[in-house]
Amino acid sequence: MASPTVVFNSGLAAVKIKKPIKTKFRMPVFNWVALKPNQINGTVFNEIDDERILEDLNVDEFEEIFKTKAQGPAIDLSSSKQITQKGSNKVTLLEANRAKNLAITLRKAGKTADEICKAIQAFDLKTLPVDFVECLMRFLPTENEVKVLRLYERERKPFENLTDEDRFMMQFSKIERLMQKMTIMAFVGNFTESIQMLTPQLHAIIAASVSIKSSQKLKKILEIILALGNYMNSSKRGAVYGFKLQSLDLLLDTKSTDRKQTLLHYISNVVKEKYQQVCLFYNELHYVEKAAAVSLENVLLDVKELQRGLDLTKREYTMHDHNTMLKEFIQSNEGKLKKLQDDAKIAQDAFDDAVKYFGENPKTTPPSVFFPVFVRFVKAYKQAEEENELRKKQEQALMEKLLEQEALLEQQDQKSPSHKTKRQQQELIAELRRRQVKDNRHVYEGKDGAIEDIITALKKNNITKFPNVHSRILEINPTDEPMR
Repeated sequence: MASPTVVFNSGLAAVKIKKPIKTKFRMPVFNWVALKPNQINGTVFNEIDDERILEDLNVDEFEEIFKTKAQGPAIDLSSSKQITQKGSNKVTLLEANRAKNLAITLRKAGKTADEICKAIQAFDLKTLPVDFVECLMRFLPTENEVKVLRLYERERKPFENLTDEDRFMMQFSKIERLMQKMTIMAFVGNFTESIQMLTPQLHAIIAASVSIKSSQKLKKILEIILALGNYMNSSKRGAVYGFKLQSLDLLLDTKSTDRKQTLLHYISNVVKEKYQQVCLFYNELHYVEKAAAVSLENVLLDVKELQRGLDLTKREYTMHDHNTMLKEFIQSNEGKLKKLQDDAKIAQDAFDDAVKYFGENPKTTPPSVFFPVFVRFVKAYKQAEEENELRKKQEQALMEKLLEQEALLEQQDQKSPSHKTKRQQQELIAELRRRQVKDNRHVYEGKDGAIEDIITALKKNNITKFPNVHSRILEINPTDEPMR
């Protein structure tokens, strides 16, 4: 049995070309959303073999159950490849399903075969929209189809006897370097959209990385956490010099003796009472949620793919130096790609520096792991602030009730109340006071460490390593976006 045909796509794993399936009856269309071949690598679909499954199934029964209505007898698949269409003298050399899909695609274009082929030769994306080019790429002639078409020509059979789809394929297959030209048209047509999609992702990584690393207020918060953690652990485990960022998630798991608050709630109180200048530390963290959703590895690969596409376009231009479309595209977009590559380098360096700065490994800590730690921490911290505020209001209400009871006792004392009633009221006040003291525990009184000058906004360009990063971000996003 011959080995399966494999096509190689630059930068991607080998993709097996699936054999066309010939059915005896016309089947209904299953309108799924298909993954592109370059999206399969690394997914579950790369590990399964649907063609093998078909060998185990009763496909005749399947066709009988799902075939479309009003069909004649089943097609004899053992007959000649040259099928004469019913009701006409036209001959088709293409597989029936493929010919039908090609006919649908060509009808959508509303162009003649000559117009389509001339547009491909000229890289004319005004005549052929990029969406149509990508659809047509599915019908690049296979090696076997080219052999059948050339054999038909050598045998000098009447060209006019072929169907419209076969005649198109005959002309289509004769375009020199067809695959390269179609690939370049798709690349050129999608270039602007690709730049617009990748640039904000890189800027989010840059802004989040630099703002997290440069935040003096966040540094003070971590200093407080380290101090309290060492205070709790030093007698049993000894003091430490730092902690992994994942430890921030554990602040909610460490609870007070009365189980009414967590260590994070206590830290929030400490910050509000002793370090009020860093209370809003999260306003110094920019685009962190957006950066958490970015796959930097995939973005960098996409940038490299764009460079490969431009290199292919330049090579083709050297063979068609008269083509003004290619010349204008290269001149207009080479600089844009260079800027994107610069942003990609800055994003990679800024992210690596930020990750290393917090004691993590960039190779094992991608943005999808690094930034969500801060997203979760900020969310939990804000919630702790709100709960502390609610608790404070409840304590205030309790104090007001206590004062009301004291005032009532004083009034009744003036009226000489019975000894029993007075004792009951005094006991009630004492109980209220005990609850007040219990709920208003002593706040940590540690000395304030040295606080460095606070960098309040990245737009002042005080980041020494990346002096122009944030100003470039602000050109596109003039309004800073702190964490919400």
